[in-house]
Amino acid sequence: MDFSSGDVKAAVMRPAVPVAGVGAAVGPSALLRGWREFRRSAAPARFLCFEDGGWVDVAGDAVGQLRRAFQDRRAMAEAACGGRAYLFDFLRMVRIDAATGEETALAWIDDRGACFFPAPDCGGRKRRRDDAPEEAEAESSSGVEERSGESRGAEDAAKRMKASGAWGKSAAARLEESDKYYQVVSKLFLSYGMASRGAAITAVRKVGQGAKAKAFQQQGQLLAAARGAAAGTPKFAWYGASAEDVTAVVERGFARTNAPRLGGRKHGDGLHLSPPQCPYTSAMLAKADGNGETHIVLCRVLMGRPEVVQAGSSQSRPSSDAYDSAVDKVDNPQWYVVWSKDMNTRVLPEYVVSFKCPKLQPIQGSSEATSKPKKPSPGRDMFPTLLAEIEQLVPDKCHILQEYYSNFKMGQIKKDQFIRFLRSYIGDKVLTTVARKLRRC
Repeated sequence: MDFSSGDVKAAVMRPAVPVAGVGAAVGPSALLRGWREFRRSAAPARFLCFEDGGWVDVAGDAVGQLRRAFQDRRAMAEAACGGRAYLFDFLRMVRIDAATGEETALAWIDDRGACFFPAPDCGGRKRRRDDAPEEAEAESSSGVEERSGESRGAEDAAKRMKASGAWGKSAAARLEESDKYYQVVSKLFLSYGMASRGAAITAVRKVGQGAKAKAFQQQGQLLAAARGAAAGTPKFAWYGASAEDVTAVVERGFARTNAPRLGGRKHGDGLHLSPPQCPYTSAMLAKADGNGETHIVLCRVLMGRPEVVQAGSSQSRPSSDAYDSAVDKVDNPQWYVVWSKDMNTRVLPEYVVSFKCPKLQPIQGSSEATSKPKKPSPGRDMFPTLLAEIEQLVPDKCHILQEYYSNFKMGQIKKDQFIRFLRSYIGDKVLTTVARKLRRC
């Protein structure tokens, strides 16, 4: 079966079936992502399957058979492992048991050391194909509701927070001051300059994680397998943003980066986090809510192998497969930068620290960076502002948007091609709404 002779079209048109541990059916967008990864990858040096809570290497003759199939650009290949016959689907990144129909997440590491892995929800439990239709119908319904909720944006989340005084027990549970984790987190926050600036903690909340923690663990295992143990070891870091964005992150995950708040000081168009000993750096990106409280998030971050990106750069992805993330400098970095395609799999929010600090000085000009865009000057690239506004209306589409914009910035597609993609992917109605808003600003 030749990949270039219509395999993709057939795969996209066939009925979607949930993959191991996937919350919703695999639709055309997921297959399109798999197709892009398939085309981008060099010949795999290792194949891995998610079994018993971890990534396990495919061994034996199967490795050579799968590698040859991949080099021949075949989307699927048959191979035997441990006396059982399997079908390996490179587009959907699953291994299918020929006898039972059970599907298990599939990943690989190519000759260049680049990692290719399924979407965040993949992996975990196995699923029988017989169970797919009923579960797919139920999950599809909930998926529509979830996407509908996301499209209402961060403002709705802020209203709920204001009404309840918290994010809700299911999203972030408030800790008592006597709790040992409250004491550890508050000490970390206050010990590095925040106390001397008059910061007073009003609350510490533990963020609920669920499936996010499993996806984060899988990412760490993959990075460790590809880059070495140190690359897969998490670091602690602070994330600062407006109260609305922090609330949205706690409830649904990252929908956009905080790079625009840094303006010309940003080190690429990625999610900026500061090391644990630099809470003030991220606190300057925060914006108080209606109660005068500011919120900052302590996260765990997987940096893999970072590269140095200079201030003012508009880079939005690794410069090569040799890198995974970015920093402002090699020694004692002040910023960790995680690219948008990885921010929901390599950044795990752990605790929200709410505080009041009269001496907190936001970065000059950053407080209005995302809420009141300035009128464009002639020749200015308006796409970052346009995309930031679009992502507030359709946050579930931000990953693909940023990917296409990166291709445009790197000269891989022309401006008119990018504009045509925007119109077809987002729709003229959303674009008209955003254009009217920008004209009023």
